[in-house]
Amino acid sequence: MRKDKLLKEWFEFNTKYWKALKLRAKLHGHLKDSEVLPEDVLANAAPVFVLSTGRVGTMLLTRLFELEKGLHIEHEALPEMLYTGKLAYADPSNIEFTKGAFMAGRYEAIRDCQLQNLRYVETNNRLTFFAPAVAALFPNAKFIHLLRHPDSFVSSGIQRNWYTGKTITDEGRIAPGKDLGIERQQDKIAWLWNATNAFIDDFKTGAGKNRTLTVRSEDLFSNAEEAERILNWLNFKADKTSIQKVLNTPVNSSRKKKTPQEYNTDLTPLVKKYYGN
Repeated sequence: MRKDKLLKEWFEFNTKYWKALKLRAKLHGHLKDSEVLPEDVLANAAPVFVLSTGRVGTMLLTRLFELEKGLHIEHEALPEMLYTGKLAYADPSNIEFTKGAFMAGRYEAIRDCQLQNLRYVETNNRLTFFAPAVAALFPNAKFIHLLRHPDSFVSSGIQRNWYTGKTITDEGRIAPGKDLGIERQQDKIAWLWNATNAFIDDFKTGAGKNRTLTVRSEDLFSNAEEAERILNWLNFKADKTSIQKVLNTPVNSSRKKKTPQEYNTDLTPLVKKYYGN
């Protein structure tokens, strides 16, 4: 990681921590009834989460959300909950574990937003496999399914050394069972694309249409009307000029040139549903 990025993250995290300390000091002694606070937060908070494989354009979505007032937006929240997310995927029937893990990692952040009349929004993909638990805990939560064509997704994963065991994020990356015989790196990434989006598809079926919205990142990057559709769905208001300005500004661009990857397309059957090819 570059030094400038490390310094930026250090500054951002310390700023967030300082703000949290100030908020706690402000609230101390002024709550009406802290014993019923968790119940109130769960019943009334309306957080927004983006479900994805990662590498789909969540930073652009973050920039669009920043046009709206009254939000607290997290793109790289802590704790990252990488490994617990993998456990949630591995044992979806154990929803009480997933609920507990999510509450441990995010309840206080959502609570603090609720106390400040802010709406909590998280755009990173780390919480994707927590979605069923989140939906059960927060009846007013909404979810955006953001996906990207597997061709470019596989290339991006290769560029970032996924499934090499060299990055800490690999510990939380779901992997195909050995019985499937998927050995090549690019095929594992293709499998990840389909498995993650299949999980999200199953979740959307149970959650209902009013709580979920599906967006292709290719449409988001190229079409201001798609950006407006997302914002309108969440009852966010932004003028077209501001939206277009965000879309015209490059975000999260890589210095490395992506190389097209050949992979087993039989591993990505969902591409037909979302891209027709």
